[in-house]
Amino acid sequence: MEKKYFLYALFFLFGLSATISSCSLFSPPAIIPCYGRIDSIPLLITNPGVQGTSANGINCAWVYVDNNPVGAFPLPCTFPMIATTGPHNVIIFAGVEDNGSAGSRMKYPFYTAYTLTGTQLTQGSTVKFKPTTTYAAWSGVSIITDYEGLTNGFIDTTTTTGDTNMAKMGRVTRPNPNVYQGNSSGYIALTSNKSSYLGITDTFSLNNNGNPVFIEINYKTNNVFTVGMENMSSGQYIPVVYIDTSSTWKKMYINLQPTIAASQSSPGYGYKIYIGASIDNDVTIGQIYLDNIKLVRYN
Repeated sequence: MEKKYFLYALFFLFGLSATISSCSLFSPPAIIPCYGRIDSIPLLITNPGVQGTSANGINCAWVYVDNNPVGAFPLPCTFPMIATTGPHNVIIFAGVEDNGSAGSRMKYPFYTAYTLTGTQLTQGSTVKFKPTTTYAAWSGVSIITDYEGLTNGFIDTTTTTGDTNMAKMGRVTRPNPNVYQGNSSGYIALTSNKSSYLGITDTFSLNNNGNPVFIEINYKTNNVFTVGMENMSSGQYIPVVYIDTSSTWKKMYINLQPTIAASQSSPGYGYKIYIGASIDNDVTIGQIYLDNIKLVRYN
């Protein structure tokens, strides 16, 4: 009986050994990735008089290796790339937040891609990329206002209605610490006596056949405000985004195309861009600072 159990045990061990051996034969080899590192993606301005400031909100990178997507990564980042040791083509796109939403990052359609041809990647090693971007050739940049000239870019409705109960847009100048860039920035002060503001631009023709249209804006505010559009054929005011408070200067890319698609203006009428605000309940003086407001669309 003991010999029988011994034989059973011996056969079991042989079977287990064969199973382990066969599993090891079919296990895939370990993949050692290459790694990339990106700290930031600066925006280089090629025509300051037309394109304005280089201030940007680029906060993520979209990476492709040999035309295969690697992923989208918040900056700064270190990321793996499945590639063999050797030369590869790497493309990096600058990414931003659509309407200021961290959950809606996108490749900004008006920035150029950064391309490296035949760059050396090594498995297990990290390559530090230093991408840059510019406005693409198809980008039509219209500077609504940088608050350096004689006008603020927005016509206060108090100018046309004579409503003295509404706030007006002014500006702060250096050495005021709230100036963002240059010598001055826009400023709206809301109080209990002047508790609301509405300012509007001249008319733009924005029927771009479904192509992207964006407003770029730098802001700092302790009071929520709105950026929207007026459809000049219907007279309808349409809010596009409500901008929340921020104690530091931020950049937002405001996507106008869904609003244009949903509210088509009749040919020859176009749209106006507006900024509106009412004083928040928990604020004594609402202070809205603005700078570098651009309209960007396809040429």
